[in-house]
Amino acid sequence: MAPPATARRSSTARPLTGPPQGAPRRPPLRVFEPAPRRRSAPRAIRRSTMWLSGIVIVGSLLAVVVGDALTTQGQVSLSNTERQVADAVALQKQLQIDVAQKAAPPVVVQQAMKAGLVIPTSVVYLPRVPLDVPLPMPKTTPAPAPVSSTTTATTSSTTASTTGGSQSASNGSASSATATTTPAQR
Repeated sequence: MAPPATARRSSTARPLTGPPQGAPRRPPLRVFEPAPRRRSAPRAIRRSTMWLSGIVIVGSLLAVVVGDALTTQGQVSLSNTERQVADAVALQKQLQIDVAQKAAPPVVVQQAMKAGLVIPTSVVYLPRVPLDVPLPMPKTTPAPAPVSSTTTATTSSTTASTTGGSQSASNGSASSATATTTPAQR
């Protein structure tokens, strides 16, 4: 008969010894249970956050669409303006050509002949004058003062009213001097 299996084990097993006397004691072993979950936020807060993020996304997409539409509208108006500038440049060139054709010397001569003008037989060229050479001052003399009809009447009446040769001569010369200086002062 064989000895029981438990006996064999017990004979080879180590003797149980306790922890050393100075070592700290271990906490007792227990079954691990997860900590209860905390609710992060109520459903109303999560729902409002979702709505807010959706509104921000839709708003940013609308802003991109509006910006794209404004850019397209600006490009259309710019191309219209460029087309108008090109048309105006073409019109200006055509008008310059028309003016050049009308101002051509043969056309001018032909229209002058239709108007009754004749072609000169000889052409006289004026001499060239330098513009940087100063000209001498011309000599001028003052023009004689015009005698008016009122001063002649005053002179004759003054001479007739005074008697005596010396008085009439002095009065006559004084009145004539006054009469000649009056128009010059104006």
